[in-house]
Amino acid sequence: MKLFLRETPEISETEVEIRYREKDHEVDKCVRVISSSTDVIPGINDKGDTEMIYISQILYVEAVDRDVFAYKADGVYKIRKTLYELEDDLKEKFFVRISKSTIVNIKAVRSVAPEDFRRIKLLLKNGEHLIVSRSYANDFKTAIGMKG
Repeated sequence: MKLFLRETPEISETEVEIRYREKDHEVDKCVRVISSSTDVIPGINDKGDTEMIYISQILYVEAVDRDVFAYKADGVYKIRKTLYELEDDLKEKFFVRISKSTIVNIKAVRSVAPEDFRRIKLLLKNGEHLIVSRSYANDFKTAIGMKG
């Protein structure tokens, strides 16, 4: 694959063109990466202000009681969607469910280690640890390419 970058000051927004002989896995992956880096969702910060959050900056999403929170390296944001709605929105953007209440960005995972009772311990890029429950371990392994 060749990559060409060209600065064009006269355009109003960034354009991306992908040329290919035939659409394959590599092309699909490029589209997913580009799409996920520009997608945003509204989140409410600790001051009550609504901010647009880039999905690619979210480390993980967690449901606590009846609220859903998106965790970034620099803060926590309340999201006005259910975890199920977010899971559906994020499944094509490198996110995978790791427990009943948590969805993780697999690009935010620094390392993976086995844990007791067939669980998996994740170390995120910000130093936090998350646990993949037994029920979701196979899905997680598949998502990161360790299985199937």
